[in-house]
Amino acid sequence: MPLAPAPQSEICMTDSSLFSNTANAKINLNLSVLGKRPDGYHALDSLVTFAAMGDVLSVSSSDELSLTYKGEFALDLTASLVAKSDDLILKAAKALQKESGISAGAALQLVKSVPLGAGLGGGSADAAACLRLLNRFWKLDWSLEALMSLGAHIGSDVPACVMNAPCRMTGRGEHVTKIDTLPILFCVLVNPRMSVSTAEIFRKLNKPHIGMDALDTNGVPLPVFANHDIFYNYLQNTGNDLLSSAIETAPVIGSVLDAINDTGADISAMTGSGSTCFGLFKDEVSARRAKEKLKAVFPDYWVMSTALKTD
Repeated sequence: MPLAPAPQSEICMTDSSLFSNTANAKINLNLSVLGKRPDGYHALDSLVTFAAMGDVLSVSSSDELSLTYKGEFALDLTASLVAKSDDLILKAAKALQKESGISAGAALQLVKSVPLGAGLGGGSADAAACLRLLNRFWKLDWSLEALMSLGAHIGSDVPACVMNAPCRMTGRGEHVTKIDTLPILFCVLVNPRMSVSTAEIFRKLNKPHIGMDALDTNGVPLPVFANHDIFYNYLQNTGNDLLSSAIETAPVIGSVLDAINDTGADISAMTGSGSTCFGLFKDEVSARRAKEKLKAVFPDYWVMSTALKTD
């Protein structure tokens, strides 16, 4: 992997209030599963972008690496981990520390605002935010490409989350190509406050095995998304191959999609392996109105409206 040299001078720590980073929620706008690879992973092709909202990771000076949690889903995160060392944030911090040869520590705090097991990037987005944040905090001056390369060893979604911009993910997710143009988009996100097992969803899919010769393909070239019509047409023609398996596992997903359609969304879909679904809109007002309608229908669900990153 490409590595940046470790700094030779003493690290200068500045005001810790300047050091925070948003782990923007990842949204798979579509998701094609091409088959099962010889290494056990599935070969994917997905158009990805990121919400303007997400978890927030902050850092302050410390001799050791540490991580604390707060926020709406902090207790859920703690309960999901066998040990805190399993958290991808700490894995990312330790990997960056090791590969850069730095001895400095960091006191990290995560405000967990995005539900777990929701198809929104979760730990991968948090790990990516950690890499971006500590690269700046420790003054390592690594390139984005170097951080993405390191991130690929932490999780399949981490490179895309490090890029944190519209992109196409292929391979098992580690091959990332930036998309230069997306139309202005807003969305409503709905999670029924339940997580689904990604492994179970893929098992139900039962895709055939594919050979090594199919692993390097980037698929059919993407159209130029010059306007909403071209973009929506592409999404409608590709879809999410995991949707049927997800609905079989969690039928509520189908009900959520129906409710999103009833708000007048241009498109409704599921992100990743679920259980979060989204509706796309051309303007912010429509997305906010949809949010209010959906909160009335699902008062106990997690419902958010947000802009989507287009560059």
